[in-house]
Amino acid sequence: MYSICAYLLTDILYKMGACMNLTRWLGYSLLFVWLVGCQGQDEKEQTVNKQSGVAEEEQKRISLVQDTKQELSDWFSFYKIDDRAADSLFVLREVWETDLLTFPVATNWHELQKEYPKLFIPSPDKSKVLDIYSYERVFRKRRLKKPEITADSPDSEVAIVDPAKGEKTRLMFCGTPCQFDDGWWRSENEVVVVGLVQDSLGQQQYPAIWQINLTTQEVRQYTATTPAQPANNKNYLQKEVFSKL
Repeated sequence: MYSICAYLLTDILYKMGACMNLTRWLGYSLLFVWLVGCQGQDEKEQTVNKQSGVAEEEQKRISLVQDTKQELSDWFSFYKIDDRAADSLFVLREVWETDLLTFPVATNWHELQKEYPKLFIPSPDKSKVLDIYSYERVFRKRRLKKPEITADSPDSEVAIVDPAKGEKTRLMFCGTPCQFDDGWWRSENEVVVVGLVQDSLGQQQYPAIWQINLTTQEVRQYTATTPAQPANNKNYLQKEVFSKL
């Protein structure tokens, strides 16, 4: 009798252990499935967020090109940039932060502004001007003729000038690899400049758009994927800017 009872008890305990092991195994299995599901969901959300970020960045780029094309249509026409191709032509090449260094203006700057106001692009509130043409250039006025540039420099500068303070804040500076052609104020805190950049070999020039955020001090350079094609190799500054002063 004792042996039978012992056998039954052993059998019951064995079955209980088996059930506990099965329950534990099922629990681990469910936990594993849940963890895999969570990981898959996280990866899916990361992919969606990445795609959303790319789409948002692309929309900002297209909006910038379209706005600039509307404001500076002569520049796009000069370099024969097709309206339909412009949206996809410019790609983001560089992003950096500018130091926004401030200097006193040249001694003759106010005189130059008074004599040639078209050289300067007023801010929306008219308190400042965008200056991309006066750096290291000397203009000589000629009677009944267009002014003559008697001194020039291979260097170029983009600056914002506060005439009341007599100060300029440098946004960009470049040597021979760059040419700053034109610009506009997209808002009080954002300036857009267009021009040319040379390739690494210095053989070809490509149209470029610089977007400058005055609040974050961030500069984003969008460069065309095909070289500039000015008519008869004419220079934009000479034909579209200095000849119209």
